[in-house]
Amino acid sequence: MVSVVIALSIQPLAQLTQADPCGQRSDPWLGQRGMSLSMARFVVLSLLLPWLVGGSALARPEPQLSARQTILEANRHLIADGWRPAPEKKPTPEERRWASVALESLSACSGTGVGFCRFDYRRDLQRLSVVTVPSEPGRPSVGRVERWW
Repeated sequence: MVSVVIALSIQPLAQLTQADPCGQRSDPWLGQRGMSLSMARFVVLSLLLPWLVGGSALARPEPQLSARQTILEANRHLIADGWRPAPEKKPTPEERRWASVALESLSACSGTGVGFCRFDYRRDLQRLSVVTVPSEPGRPSVGRVERWW
């Protein structure tokens, strides 16, 4: 599919290129003093490359997360920025109790130690994991963002 898109984008340029009386090649789209055919191909491929690798020409903003914000606030910002819940696995009822939130993005919680919980999201081809710690250590409570990747 990718090679077809590139071929269709480049082929019309090659067919329309003509030699002028001085033997130089010119392109009706690029003008008499236009860029060379190889430069035109470079420009076309440069414009297509972000789309072909799954990105967009306009960069999407980074997640609006900060350490210590509640997972409820973080979730609200992520959803507004186009992230969707995409848990890696289904949490147990006990993990849901430890998390103290009914968010679809919850993947897991550790019942020992600090009590980390992990929430997973997806936006296009990007994945994001957010780890929280309980706001009241040792008790089931709404988590606060600790880190993300």
